[in-house]
Amino acid sequence: MPDFLTQKSRLSNEFISAEACLNTLSEQEKQELISHKTDIEFEAGKYIVKRGLLANNVLYLTEGLVKLEFFNDTKPSTIAILQPHSFIGIVCCFAFKKIDFTATALNKAKVSFISMDVFERFIKGNGDFALSLIKHMSGISNQLIHRLTLLSQKNVDGALSFILLDFKSIMGSDEFELPMTRIELANMLDYSKESIINTLSKFNKEGILKVDGRKVNILKPQNLAQICKLG
Repeated sequence: MPDFLTQKSRLSNEFISAEACLNTLSEQEKQELISHKTDIEFEAGKYIVKRGLLANNVLYLTEGLVKLEFFNDTKPSTIAILQPHSFIGIVCCFAFKKIDFTATALNKAKVSFISMDVFERFIKGNGDFALSLIKHMSGISNQLIHRLTLLSQKNVDGALSFILLDFKSIMGSDEFELPMTRIELANMLDYSKESIINTLSKFNKEGILKVDGRKVNILKPQNLAQICKLG
């Protein structure tokens, strides 16, 4: 049985994870899901799904990190970095017949493609699953709104500090390799590439962190947190 389908479900009034949603399925439904899903591996930088394709599947990330982008006209805007055991773009999957986002693997990733027809059948036939999915989607929407609002109010120092602390949390370490280029960071934060490079260099000179290419070592996380709060 796949690692995202366990025997017990833990639902509460707090944020409901994608994994918890799937665990509200009955054993029979879990087996049906398994028989109607396809697991595909993607190398770093590869598109998992592109905007404009038909929404035939629900995507579930089991391994790796994924960048989720929306487009204003032709300009991409990164709205989230997804971790394992996350639905990819779930808040948009049921809104339109065509996908309205682009998902890209930041490192080697594994994604389960689950038939949309099967997923909709579970929603109609399993009230607990439907309710947990609504709560999950509501929580995701709330997180995105707060994240985008917060970033829009920060200067480049504060915004970059926020993202670096975010990656620190995702990687579980003060030392990590950035899974994106300086240009991608700039697009994500809506600042110029030069601003990102200059700010990283400033943090490096001030001893807050050490940067070597994509390798980052946060030496003073409390200082970075303070910049994030005030910037």
